[in-house]
Amino acid sequence: MPATTIALGFGHLPQDHAKHTVLDVHLHLDHPATPISLGERSGSQSTGAGFTLQQATEYRLEEHLRACGCEWLRQVAVEERLSGRIFSPQEILQRQPKVMTPPPTPKATAQRPTDPAALPKIRAAIAAQDFEEIEGLRDVLNDEIVRQIASEWRAELPWEVKDAHAALLLDQTAECVRPLFQDALSSPTLESRAYAVCVLTKDFGRFEAMLVSGGLDEARVNAQVAALNSR
Repeated sequence: MPATTIALGFGHLPQDHAKHTVLDVHLHLDHPATPISLGERSGSQSTGAGFTLQQATEYRLEEHLRACGCEWLRQVAVEERLSGRIFSPQEILQRQPKVMTPPPTPKATAQRPTDPAALPKIRAAIAAQDFEEIEGLRDVLNDEIVRQIASEWRAELPWEVKDAHAALLLDQTAECVRPLFQDALSSPTLESRAYAVCVLTKDFGRFEAMLVSGGLDEARVNAQVAALNSR
C-alpha cells in the first residue's frame, strides 16, 4: 500500500544544543482538512497536532518550520491564498523543492583520451554560461583538459563565467583547480561556494551535510566556508 504519511523534515531548535528534542513536520495525504502535522519528541514523550496549510505557516510556528527545513511551505501557503482555494495534500507535495544532486565523487580522468572537439565546446559553454551543456561536458574531461581549462581561468573574470568554470570542474581535485575554488568560496552563487568546500577539503560528503529538505541551506554553506577561511 502507498504511504499516506510523508515526512517533510526533522530538526532541532537552535537553542537546543544538546538536541534533546526532535521536531518534525509531516504531510498526511489522507487528511485533506488538516494535512500538515508538527510534532515534538523528547525521549519517550511526544506531542503533535494537525494543521491546515495556513495554520502551519503562521508566524508563531515559523521557528519550527525553519528548524525542520520546511520554510518552503510558507511560499506554498501564499500560493494557496492567491488561488482562492484549498490545496490538496498532493498539490502541496508537488510543490516541495526538488532534491539537489550532490556533486559526483572525484573521477579517474587520466586514461580518458582527449576529444579534439571537447575544448571548443567547453569554451563555448563557459562563455555562454550554458550550465545544462556544461553538466554533460564533465564526461569528456581528462587531466589534459582540466589543466588547460584551469589555466584559462582568471580571478578578474565576471562571476557568471567563474561560476561556469566551477560547475564544470566541481568533481576535480587536482592542484591546478585549487586557486579557482579558493576564489569560488567568495562567489555570490551558493552552489559555487558549496562545490568549493567539497573540492578544497576533498570531502564530497560535505555536500549532503549542507542540504536541508533537498536544497542547499545558506547558513550551513556559509558556516563551512567560514571554517575554511579561518584556517
